[in-house]
Amino acid sequence: MSRPTAITIAMAGLAVIGLSACATDNAATTGTTTTGATNTVAGCTRAALAEPATQAARALAPDNVYTVDRVNCSDGWAVTSGLLAGAGNPDMGAPTSFVFEQRGEGWFVRDKATVCGSDPISTTAPADATIPADLFVAGCAAG
Repeated sequence: MSRPTAITIAMAGLAVIGLSACATDNAATTGTTTTGATNTVAGCTRAALAEPATQAARALAPDNVYTVDRVNCSDGWAVTSGLLAGAGNPDMGAPTSFVFEQRGEGWFVRDKATVCGSDPISTTAPADATIPADLFVAGCAAG
């Protein structure tokens, strides 16, 4: 593994660990956390985002599997945090997040390069980010 790749994976892992330590889980059985001014986002559950997250993982490589560990929601947006791995070894992967925007009843993956703004590794959302600020770290700075 190249040094930049190892550093990237290590940083993503630390961010996920940090988020897990400070997140307030209001639905421990589903791993769903809602944040922000509006604490309810219709259909923002692990079950509702499992298939869109799986599709996002398979868009990266057809044999990818993705296990959703946590869902954070705010203002019609969601971030899934979980483990992205190959089907041949699903327990060995990299902590990964996907960003989704709700349109009607559906969730659609959004390109992080588009929604995270000009400084995606910052600990605060840059002014040009379109993802809600309370989801920025989980969706943009972590994996």
